[in-house]
Amino acid sequence: MKKLTITIALILVVALAMPAFGQSFSDVPSDHWAYNAINKLVAAGIVEGYPDGEYKGSQNMTRYEMAVMVSRALDNIVAEQEMLADEVDAMGEGLTTGQAEDVTAIVKSLMAKNTNESLTDAQAEEVADIVDALTFELAAELKVLGADVDALGKDMDELAAKVDAMDVPEDNIEFSMDIVTKAEVADYGENALEERAVLELLQDGDAIDEDFTDDPDLFPAEERFWQEYNFNIAGELNGAEFNLAVDTITNLFMDEKSVLDYTEADANEFLMDSALLEVAFDNTNVKIGDMPDYYPESYFLDEDLEGIEVSTTMYNTDFKAFAGGNGEDNDDNFNQVITSASTTPGFEMADEKYFGLTAAREIEFGTITGKVYHARNVVDELTGSAVPYDNTLVALAWANNELTDALGMTGEVVFSDAQNDDETYDETGSLVNLTANYAVSDIFNLNGVVEIAGEDFVAARNDLEESDADYDLFKVGADYQLNPNNTINGSVMVVQPGDSYTPNEDKTVFNLGLDNTYGKFTNSASVEYAENDGFEDGHEYTLISLGTEYVWNETTTLGANLNNKSEEDNNGDIKSYNYLTGFVDKQLKDNISWITEAMYIDGETDFDAFDTAKGNTGSTNSEISIPAYNVDGNDVEGTGHAITTTLSISF
Repeated sequence: MKKLTITIALILVVALAMPAFGQSFSDVPSDHWAYNAINKLVAAGIVEGYPDGEYKGSQNMTRYEMAVMVSRALDNIVAEQEMLADEVDAMGEGLTTGQAEDVTAIVKSLMAKNTNESLTDAQAEEVADIVDALTFELAAELKVLGADVDALGKDMDELAAKVDAMDVPEDNIEFSMDIVTKAEVADYGENALEERAVLELLQDGDAIDEDFTDDPDLFPAEERFWQEYNFNIAGELNGAEFNLAVDTITNLFMDEKSVLDYTEADANEFLMDSALLEVAFDNTNVKIGDMPDYYPESYFLDEDLEGIEVSTTMYNTDFKAFAGGNGEDNDDNFNQVITSASTTPGFEMADEKYFGLTAAREIEFGTITGKVYHARNVVDELTGSAVPYDNTLVALAWANNELTDALGMTGEVVFSDAQNDDETYDETGSLVNLTANYAVSDIFNLNGVVEIAGEDFVAARNDLEESDADYDLFKVGADYQLNPNNTINGSVMVVQPGDSYTPNEDKTVFNLGLDNTYGKFTNSASVEYAENDGFEDGHEYTLISLGTEYVWNETTTLGANLNNKSEEDNNGDIKSYNYLTGFVDKQLKDNISWITEAMYIDGETDFDAFDTAKGNTGSTNSEISIPAYNVDGNDVEGTGHAITTTLSISF
């Protein structure tokens, strides 16, 4: 129990006052700054005024007059206290946690109900101090008036004991739900060949950047109308905070028509799509369930993970451990070749498992982190075949972002050991990475990266500059703030391939960008040019990107982005396209939002540049069907567009 007798005293005085007042004194006009405060005291029976009908607020109050006001307030408190005690007895075990923890919670709710006003804890404590001082100062006068302050405090203590004896458990669990309704339509062209061309353009790294054979559900459906029901339960139990997020998905409205005849596992009943439980207690955090885009390192695991993660601090050291699998049941398509005579399926990825343990400690010269990662049954061709392999990585990292006032640096050394299940591959390798950031001035910054990956370095499901190692990378960049509204940035990167690469030319990438704010607009523009891409002489591309976002008003935001890319080699064009996206985000109410997104792509691509395993021979993936084509190396044009509208309601 907190802030007992005295705090409740003044809150009751105000909270139980009548919510509407009439003018009580002739010398207090309705536009007087103290009009409402004085009339509240009158309504509560604290102030009566003088016989002539005036308040006489300009004259000094005597000690006796003050004592009379305090006595009347305490009389009111005694009456309300008795009612409160009866209410507690009647409630029994029906008290909420807030009421069980602090009787003032009941009083505050009364005040909010009667006056539409509330007091903060700080205000309540301040009021308590004032009333406490008054009762102490006027103790003699109050005794003459018959106000038994000591008895009042004793009664409140008894009331507090009653509530405490109930031992009501914590009851601060919050439940929320989001109902998301989506409608989607798309057009991929007039025939299957054009559809394939559009998909090849969309899966480029500067468009959707997903593999349509592995993740066809990430591409807009030609027809789909469905709902998602997302539940969230958060609270505290025995000192541990928790949050449980459960996503279910259903397709109630129509049969879907997706790319390459792919069908989501939707039905008219609720199906759990994903769930994630997070628990925090003391200095430990635990996650169990679906963790999308799990990305512990650039050199290890860039996939959805289904598993567990635990983070804690012991002995001045931060530990993190995780274990899980990718939760997929699709095939590796690289080795899927279909002919009229035979079928060689790829290897399923469902058995892939990932583990990790890191320990970080701050020392005088920065933070030292030790890391161990392990992957089992991985199929990604990094060992030269589609045979599953195990991969173990051991790393030591150092970071100090304040090496000097202007200089920050990080460095890491990683050792890998990879072994095929059939023992045809068993190699160890290393990777070294060093980054630096230097603030030349408040408006000018330099940064640099050096990364050296050995020929036999293997990193499962990595996101390195080159997934196959054996390269030396050097990058220098800078950003300069022209003025408060404009910042330019640029970089030059050179990647030198090792002898294992064929072709074997150095790749160079130039990038220049501008970030701008103008009123309600946030704009960006960039140009990127690469030569000898893929380490192939004469293979180059140019990418121009323009983006803008406009805050129309407090509830509406609009945005658009355009990517223009052209890629060619010594044999001519490989691909070229314009990829335009836009959105309108409208907040209809505090709990209702509506966002509409659109996509348009137009371009052409050379089928000779396709991965032949996915191109002319087909696929054994049971979820999709890729037709075979024979276009004799001709470029194929494709135009596609899609629109998705989403209505989200939160409860």
